[in-house]
Amino acid sequence: MSVVVESKSVQRPWALSTPPPFPAIAMKVLELLGKEDVDFRQVVRWLQADPVFSGEMLRVANSALYGTFGQVRSVHHATITLGFDFVKALAVTVGLRAYVKSAVKEPVLRRCWTHSLACATLSQELAMACFVKSDEAYTAGLLHDIGRMGLLAAYPVEYANVLNVAVDYSLDVLYCEREAFDIDHCEAGAWLSDQWKLPAELSAIAAHHHEDPAAEKEKPDLMAVVRLGCRLSDALGFSAVETREAPAVEQILEHLPESAKLRFPKDLDALKAKVASLIQALA
Repeated sequence: MSVVVESKSVQRPWALSTPPPFPAIAMKVLELLGKEDVDFRQVVRWLQADPVFSGEMLRVANSALYGTFGQVRSVHHATITLGFDFVKALAVTVGLRAYVKSAVKEPVLRRCWTHSLACATLSQELAMACFVKSDEAYTAGLLHDIGRMGLLAAYPVEYANVLNVAVDYSLDVLYCEREAFDIDHCEAGAWLSDQWKLPAELSAIAAHHHEDPAAEKEKPDLMAVVRLGCRLSDALGFSAVETREAPAVEQILEHLPESAKLRFPKDLDALKAKVASLIQALA
């Protein structure tokens, strides 16, 4: 029987009763996602108040991946040079990396982390092709598996075993998660999104990103973009769980409107290299 602890709004799943705390500064940034009236100067002050966190942000911002002209010397400089939306996305990325850092030393769990980074980057590319806000797509792609991250951060050994069993016996991962934790990572993502006060759209993506994209709209929305980004990550070799048969890239891109197909990058090797560069920058 599942043991739950009452929270103020919903019941806390026992598997998430003692997850590691999300970095405080990144949590503040998470609470700002979706808000329009944000004082970026206050956010910069929050980030600069944590020298370790802001130092890691600057390390990533100065990586070859972003190709900035000249060195980014401070969070304020990064905001001016790269934009406030970029800095928010970078803060969430660095925060999520810190949240799962100890767990992803295991190769089977590192796949989960690299899948989230790949989904973020590919969702951003898809968003630009579909005229959806690319920074929002990056963050939504990064957080689509937040429930998985919560489970593996709380129970790294047990979650690694769940993934190994799913791979060895060709079982559905969501089924294996429910058998082990009484909750799957989509349900866990919805719960964590509620606790972390994420925008409703990001919560819905965390809960429903595994649903079939076959009937996407002619004009894809953020949910559709992330669903396709998740599947494209698998097709390019960045799946969270090792699979014997990855979906074909062409099959996934068929869900895009014709006009978006024309705008999406044609050089898939270069796109895959871009994803790999992001992963390396955050290693």
